Amino acid sequence: MTRIVNVRYRRARHALVTACAIAALTACGTTNDEAAPSLSSATSSQPTTAVPPTVTAVDPADFAMETRDGVEWVSPSRNIYCHITEGEFSSGCQAADAPVPDGANCTNPTFTVDQLSKGFFLSPNKATPNCFNQGVFGGDPDQILPYDHSISYNGFTCTSREDAMMCDAGGGHGFVLSMQEARAY
Repeated sequence: MTRIVNVRYRRARHALVTACAIAALTACGTTNDEAAPSLSSATSSQPTTAVPPTVTAVDPADFAMETRDGVEWVSPSRNIYCHITEGEFSSGCQAADAPVPDGANCTNPTFTVDQLSKGFFLSPNKATPNCFNQGVFGGDPDQILPYDHSISYNGFTCTSREDAMMCDAGGGHGFVLSMQEARAY
């Protein structure tokens, strides 16, 4: 009897892992203009071993700004600087090396597009793409938000990942910023 239960448990677990893999492959990273990847009919009987890293929330007090209410940090690569404070156009991130985000106005009479940093302003339920000719979100370069850690303040949450800084503005909106990607959602 125990063997039958164990076999049923393993089959149910395998079916759940397969269903999760199908959902992840068909729902993530696609837009209306892209076709969702499909699984072949020959699926492996081996369970998936890749586990997403655990995200650890930090205490915002450890990242407090010295000059005003808010938090500030830099990515471990020191490419992305961010802060969250009160007020319009006062929260977001910018990267020294990133592609131009769709919708950003990067026309500047003094600097070329390559000389501008790229990033986003955060406001409730919105991420606004922009190019910057100065360190709008600059701060303490030693205030590093480690990879796989997140910070929440004033209704926004940003997560530092090895592949990107991701910030959630609420309402299903936010952005992903890295040397390879600058995308609002």
